[in-house]
Amino acid sequence: MTTEPRPRPRPPARDRGHPATVLAALLLAASAATLAYVLLGGPDDPVELPADDRPNAVQG
Repeated sequence: MTTEPRPRPRPPARDRGHPATVLAALLLAASAATLAYVLLGGPDDPVELPADDRPNAVQG
């Protein structure tokens, strides 16, 4: 029997596509949040567009 310690196993190398995976996860989370926001009603009061100051050319 030897008293030498066993060599530690090497930890797995980081995936080369890790930044792409993180970006894909962030985009998926953002799109899911946007979809939920829209489906649940969005903002309470709609955005008001500025009034058109020009008189209408055709009034009927």
